[in-house]
Amino acid sequence: MKNFKLKLNFLSIFFRKIKLTKKITNILQNLKYRLKIYVVKKKPFELFTKFNFNRFKIRYLIFFFSLLFFYYLIYLSFPGILHNKSDQNYLTKLLKEQYGIEFSLTPEINYSILPKPHFQIDNVIIFNNYNNFQKEIAQVKKLKLYLVQTNFLKKRQLKIKSVELFETNFFISKTDISFLNNFLKNGFKEKPMIIKRANLFFQDVEKGTISFLNLKKVQMQFNDKNNNDVLLSEGKIFNIPFKITWKQDLKKLEQSTNLKFKKINLNILNSSIFIDKKSINKLQVYLNRSRYIINYNLSSDKINFNSSNSFIGNNKLIYSGNIFLNPFNFNIKSTLDSLKIKRLFSNNSILREILSDDFILNENFNGKINLNVKKLENNPFFDKLKMNINFKGQKLEFNDSTFLNDKIANLIVKKGILYEEKNNIIFKSNVDFVVNDLDRFYNKFVVPKKNRQDLKKITFESLINLTTNDFKILNITNQNFKNKEFPEIDELIYEFNNGSFEISNWIEFKIFANKIISSYAG
Repeated sequence: MKNFKLKLNFLSIFFRKIKLTKKITNILQNLKYRLKIYVVKKKPFELFTKFNFNRFKIRYLIFFFSLLFFYYLIYLSFPGILHNKSDQNYLTKLLKEQYGIEFSLTPEINYSILPKPHFQIDNVIIFNNYNNFQKEIAQVKKLKLYLVQTNFLKKRQLKIKSVELFETNFFISKTDISFLNNFLKNGFKEKPMIIKRANLFFQDVEKGTISFLNLKKVQMQFNDKNNNDVLLSEGKIFNIPFKITWKQDLKKLEQSTNLKFKKINLNILNSSIFIDKKSINKLQVYLNRSRYIINYNLSSDKINFNSSNSFIGNNKLIYSGNIFLNPFNFNIKSTLDSLKIKRLFSNNSILREILSDDFILNENFNGKINLNVKKLENNPFFDKLKMNINFKGQKLEFNDSTFLNDKIANLIVKKGILYEEKNNIIFKSNVDFVVNDLDRFYNKFVVPKKNRQDLKKITFESLINLTTNDFKILNITNQNFKNKEFPEIDELIYEFNNGSFEISNWIEFKIFANKIISSYAG
């Protein structure tokens, strides 16, 4: 009986343990379920909290930077607050100290922070101190002084970052050359300058304009990468577009200039090396297939130059001369190995551009050129040429120029004038055809013996329109028959001028010459 009770108690305890285990298990599972729900609910809350915090940070940053920008704008405005129209003398002094140029500023001073902090001054004058006299060299419609953004809170402690000039007229004469050379040689480090829309008038002593340049833009700055001063410009001279680049090394011992005229295929290079206060100068000019290498020296009133290594095509050219600066004129003597006359007229558009009142046929372009050609290529009659060119304002004179054939005959230009009329380039001439040996002359032109006369000199007057390639003969005379009329000659001139026949080659020219000679023979 006792054993039975013990067993019964054991089973009762066992079942109670099983029941307790199930309850614990249910409690744990219920707890786990609740934890899962809590975790799921917690994640959106954390994300929402994090999102709100980030929005708060962005708003804070926007507010901070807006406040910072606002204070920056106030800082940029201080030069306009601290400096007013009465500070024109201070700004004049600032320009003088930094740029070494005498500016005369008006009270028309305005300050703006856009696009960059700057002062704008209207109607400015630039002077050059020459012999204790202030000579006006430029009139500036608008001047902008861009500022380095330091010391804005302190009065009269500004520093100029760059200068811009708008609508400027420059009036340069011989007395300003030294000033310009010094300005360029001092360089552009910490003093960059930009000039927009300018005209440059080079004047003589009496303020008459010698030459004129229209400048679209001029930019002067120091190139930190290459350690050199650079000037870049583009514009027009004598109505021909150009681009120019000027450079100077850091030690200011070498200068180079590159001037390009793309329209006429002209490129000019100039280099100067400074040694012991003396300069070695070299000028190189490239025009189509020709090149001109010139060594020159500068003085206060003239330029001396010479060349022994220049070529027109493949033909060597030697020349020397002087260019006088006041008044402007030149004198050049040259010798050329050989020349093809046709090449001078091969491109009429370029010839018209050069021989225009905007370029060579200019009232301020004066000088003389003497050219000695040793050999005329592909010319069936003349061997050599001596040409005298006298530039006289708006015309060119070729008086006393001579086409030579010493064995047979010479063609002497007694009077030859080239000028422009109604947009046409005209050459009017009076020439003598002088026979040196009659027998050789008649044999060269195959003149029948019955027509052979003592014609030692025949004079031609002609008019050539180089623009339209129109050639007119005005008159033909012979000194042996001054008082006699020749209707045949007049008829021949009339037929030629009306295009009844042309002279385009040597054979046609011989036929024409025979008609003239036979007219005198009767």
